[in-house]
Amino acid sequence: MAPPTRVAAFRSFWAPNRLGFSIAVFFAIGASHFLVAALAATWPEASPAFVRDARTQAWVFFAGSLFFTCGAWLQWLEALNGDVARSLEATPPSWRWFGWHPRNLGYLACSMQLAGTLFFNVNTANGLIQELTWREQELLIWGPNMLGSICFLLASYLAYAEISHGAASFEPHSVSWWVAVINLLGSVAFQLSALDSFVTSAPSPAAMVFSSNLLTAIGALCFLIGSYLLIPELFDSDRAGSRKAGFSPMA
Repeated sequence: MAPPTRVAAFRSFWAPNRLGFSIAVFFAIGASHFLVAALAATWPEASPAFVRDARTQAWVFFAGSLFFTCGAWLQWLEALNGDVARSLEATPPSWRWFGWHPRNLGYLACSMQLAGTLFFNVNTANGLIQELTWREQELLIWGPNMLGSICFLLASYLAYAEISHGAASFEPHSVSWWVAVINLLGSVAFQLSALDSFVTSAPSPAAMVFSSNLLTAIGALCFLIGSYLLIPELFDSDRAGSRKAGFSPMA
């Protein structure tokens, strides 16, 4: 007897010729980088020696942001072109590289998420610069971090609204619903982390630094789980013949 649709979907892990699989992998790698760096910053004494250094953590964050951007760009293309099934085969004649669909929630969510990843690219790249004044840190690091977090939060809610077909819903049997909810929780954690990391002329309290790093780790963990769920969501949509959500996490 064949297993139920969703059970069978969770037994499938490999689809390298599917665009959705590539998106999930990029987001998972990016989230893993953020999770490792944030945990190391939260508990440096319990972390492996190679990530205890703040400079190394900054590089890990920056690398993770690049993977996030790759995943977000592919997801934006997917939303622009519809549910594209193939990613590593010949480019279809109808493939579009640019477009604007302001009435499509999925497209708006992906566009907002892509903008957020670009802000995180700037934020983490500037985090590699040493000996910045507190005003420079506020402008070059905290500012892009806050803007990126806002973009992620808006994108995650738009994705949730698309899945819910309204302001809210409760669909625990839907993989797409769990993807949207978990990524929304991750975006909330990132937003709270950005608020806690506000820079002033006075040294940040240790409790706020700890809270900011911990919330970043929680957000990254949510995005990692959401990225993984994109894979069974892909197979679940295939088997059930349902419409794919077309949006991650990251968001």
